[in-house]
Amino acid sequence: MAASRAYGYREPVDAERVRLEQAWRNVQRQAGAGAYRLVVVESEELNACMPFGRTVAVTSHSARSLEPGRLEAVLAHELGHVAGWRTVPAFVHAQVTLPSRAGLWALRGVWAPIAPMWKRAVAWHRPIGFLAVFLLGVVATVATALLVLPAGVAFVAAWVARLPRGRAEARADAAAVRFGFGADLVAAVEHRIENAPHGLPMPLVRRAQGLRRRLG
Repeated sequence: MAASRAYGYREPVDAERVRLEQAWRNVQRQAGAGAYRLVVVESEELNACMPFGRTVAVTSHSARSLEPGRLEAVLAHELGHVAGWRTVPAFVHAQVTLPSRAGLWALRGVWAPIAPMWKRAVAWHRPIGFLAVFLLGVVATVATALLVLPAGVAFVAAWVARLPRGRAEARADAAAVRFGFGADLVAAVEHRIENAPHGLPMPLVRRAQGLRRRLG
């Protein structure tokens, strides 16, 4: 459980599992892929880009909202991150960015009980409740102070690891095209562009252009 929280993934829930199982079988059959574990990352993004080992991650947004053909295309893209020799850079990326995710998870964990405890203290209106809040705050502050330096180093390492992300996305897109899912993938990307809530997402625009070129 701790590992899944640090990596940021979970097993598919019932509503997702029904949609994912068929789509994933189709992708594995068409790509000629072996046994990979499929997990879900809580995100509103189209792609997860958090693969590790023989595990393929899909975002909760894609799992619950994409139509079957586009879901298969996104899964093929995610498989492209870890297929063949790409398993090595994907695994390295996951390990480099793991400390930053683990640090954020730890900080959220130590600060999370304070707000609920404050509400209880106000409701109880007794000194013991406010004392508990104070003690929790002291513990959280000490933990934060101890984690600041390693968390900062981990954040810088994670930021550096994201620099080659564009090339990794292009390689995964090329794999999806090679597997036969290019048309549905470009449709999913362009639909995401058309429904972007905050202006034109240029990384997705460039990605769609690259996919169009690959499709001819």
